[in-house]
Amino acid sequence: MNLLFVCTGNTCRSPMAEGLMRKLVEREGLKVEVQSAGVAAYAGTPASVHTSTILRARGIESQHASQPVTSELVSWADLILTMTMSHKQVVAGQFPEAQGKLYTLKEYIGGLGDMDIMDPFGGSLDVYRRTETELDAALEKLKDKIDKM
Repeated sequence: MNLLFVCTGNTCRSPMAEGLMRKLVEREGLKVEVQSAGVAAYAGTPASVHTSTILRARGIESQHASQPVTSELVSWADLILTMTMSHKQVVAGQFPEAQGKLYTLKEYIGGLGDMDIMDPFGGSLDVYRRTETELDAALEKLKDKIDKM
């Protein structure tokens, strides 16, 4: 399975989700390839300092460079999971071929209250840690769902 996470600039939430999910996939031995992209990303921007700090603290080394969502990535992906409903709407509007494999992360796993993952952009490390906690819960449910496929 090819899994694509999408946020705005591909520097905070989606690279954090990508790194955390890669670690889960490796730990569980799942056959899942993971990438991330942004609906308003500039190619080549590194992950935010706090995202990199969180990933390193979890033993996840990342040489992340942002990338925009492209038709090639949409074609590559078997499942596209966005961080917010607005990201989903942007992807759906730009890439109609994503229909049927495009969801918010929380929508796909059956919801956890609000359908959006909190945006930590510009926040302190503690704000990023709250996003990490939110992603951890969602990605555990995602892993369980993928494991049952």
